[in-house]
Amino acid sequence: MNVNLSVESYRGADGSSLSPVRCSQMVKVYEMLETMGNDVISYVDIQEEAARRKLFGNTKAKNAIRTFFPLLKKLDFVNYDGVFAANKCFTELGTQFVLACRALKNVADDTPHKDKIISKLKSIKRNAQQKGLVNMKNDPEWSSHNMWIALKLLKRFKILHWKEFLYTLHCIENGETIEDAIRKIEADKKNIDNIVFLNEANNVLPNTCYSYIRSFLEEAGLITKVSPLESKLLDDSDVFFSQIEL
Repeated sequence: MNVNLSVESYRGADGSSLSPVRCSQMVKVYEMLETMGNDVISYVDIQEEAARRKLFGNTKAKNAIRTFFPLLKKLDFVNYDGVFAANKCFTELGTQFVLACRALKNVADDTPHKDKIISKLKSIKRNAQQKGLVNMKNDPEWSSHNMWIALKLLKRFKILHWKEFLYTLHCIENGETIEDAIRKIEADKKNIDNIVFLNEANNVLPNTCYSYIRSFLEEAGLITKVSPLESKLLDDSDVFFSQIEL
């Protein structure tokens, strides 16, 4: 069975996660801003300076920053409204995350207690990312983000087939609730998991409709991959879920 989804339904996903590549870019931006000290700058200035320095090598710095900085702002990792001191762009939480990323990159093979250090740094990084997600949930501007739909489904099913996420978007698009979608998934899971989802031009939807959300939740230590189309909620996610209301 084919089901069409409008762009209004599936576009509610950020075009970035916090992958190792993004973390490396974050560190470079952070270090650049630290060298600029109290210089008063704007968001556009960050892009211009990063481009001037070829901060990311052959990757276009302006495009990259425009891709991941909005996500950082949602998490309250950065604040770039108006003009500001360069070294104040990253918040305390954002700085904590960046420093953990930088420290992880600097762990060498011969570092004493390497495994223990890596485990601790990854824990700091995950916790910061989860706190950022709580910040985002508490901001009314992002109350309808598709992230919360995915998390509600994961909390209910523990193992989520991502076509069930798309099916829920379809139900909402047609005036139904998430609870309605959950009941239908419980009653007809096999058929729903085999739906082919199409865009408005009748082309198969790319997995980017959910892949950035999935990657973000994996990086935050909330889920793990079961198969290319399935993710499992991790047991220690309970602490996170106690901090948000879905």
